[in-house]
Amino acid sequence: MVHSLKIKRKLLLVKYLRASSSTCAVIGGILLAAKVALSGYGFIFLALSSSQMLLASILSNDRSMMIYSASLFLFVDCLGIYRWIFNQT
Repeated sequence: MVHSLKIKRKLLLVKYLRASSSTCAVIGGILLAAKVALSGYGFIFLALSSSQMLLASILSNDRSMMIYSASLFLFVDCLGIYRWIFNQT
């Protein structure tokens, strides 16, 4: 019974992480596409999105999404943050 409750909690956490990841991705994409003074913060939201998706993938033991979110998305987001910080003049 306790084991079943832990699994339900874990699945609920994965569900919320994925929903939050989608929300952060949309906000980040809109900020970047808007090309306004605050657009650089879009990279932060996209990095949050990738991190949440990575955590959800780890919790659900989805190895292909772990590799995908960790290597591709997180790398690209960190590169964007790096370029945003060092290109401000």
